[in-house]
Amino acid sequence: MMQNTNALQRIFLVLFVVSTVVVLVLAISLNRLTAIAHPSLTATPSVAPSTEDPEFINSIEPAQAANTSALIGSLVASVTSLVGFLMTTVITWRKEKRESALADVERRKLETELEKSRLELENMKKASSKKKTKK
Repeated sequence: MMQNTNALQRIFLVLFVVSTVVVLVLAISLNRLTAIAHPSLTATPSVAPSTEDPEFINSIEPAQAANTSALIGSLVASVTSLVGFLMTTVITWRKEKRESALADVERRKLETELEKSRLELENMKKASSKKKTKK
């Protein structure tokens, strides 16, 4: 079962690394696409644009798309981390439960062996005391 735990941990680690790399690549590519398509978004304006200006309204959409992609990336990373945390916690609980049950069985086995040894010792003492009384 320990091999299954290690395999699950490796699978989660690979999944987490791949999803993080994909999110970073998407965020960087969207940021570059936004900068190329709308260079005015990266430049600092000397005069505050009017909210009624159509060019200003059109320039908000790519910025919102970049924010949305960043939000989606954060959400994917958070969900992946949460799933990994939950999997690790559940696996650890199950492992502790199994180990506890094994320890309990081992303790009962040792108690039984101890009781058997005590009975054998008592029988041997009785047998030796009977031999002494006969002599």
